[in-house]
Amino acid sequence: MTGGRRLDGPVRRFLEFAVQACQQNVRRVHILDRADNGALLLELFTRDGHGTLVTADVYEGLRKATIEDVGGILELIKPLEDEGVLVRRSRELLEMEIDHFVIIERDGTIIGCAALYPCTQQGYAELACVAIHPEYRNSGRGDTLLQYLENRAIRSDIRKLVVLTTRTAHWFRERGFQPSDRSDLPNGRKLLYNYQRNSKVFIKLLDTADDNNSGDAR
Repeated sequence: MTGGRRLDGPVRRFLEFAVQACQQNVRRVHILDRADNGALLLELFTRDGHGTLVTADVYEGLRKATIEDVGGILELIKPLEDEGVLVRRSRELLEMEIDHFVIIERDGTIIGCAALYPCTQQGYAELACVAIHPEYRNSGRGDTLLQYLENRAIRSDIRKLVVLTTRTAHWFRERGFQPSDRSDLPNGRKLLYNYQRNSKVFIKLLDTADDNNSGDAR
């Protein structure tokens, strides 16, 4: 069933054959309408394709970043760094901080990332480097990253999220972050504040009730 309708006829048979093929170690099966001009090229050479893909692999998912993801993250965030939206990070710095990052990967391409820098002794964490590929913005993926990191923070006994941003204040305000002041930053973070960027400070108090539901920036 899909969309409340039962699949009958050729479509159902095609899907059954595709599933059987994947069960026999075929990595992917592409189902296309032969009446669509250029469907094969669009399916094979664009990230989102044109037809229906059946695969036993994880096509898109959120996971912790690894050192192998550094290049993909740099490619994703460079345009935002050039615009001044994000703080510029060198490859060396990103490699050292990679354990703080999570990514959304779609068909082998990193389309989203974010980082969480905890300071558990003071009960806060800084959310940073939130970035979504332009083709996938306004699709809820930023919210997915945020919710994942909020749950991760709560599990680490973090009750306060801090974010510093120059361009995306509205996005964070819509998600419960409240305008704050540099004076409200933890002492260690005050020392690292970049007065040239003059970032706005936002703070969100995490709801402890989310403990039972656990599973864009600096």
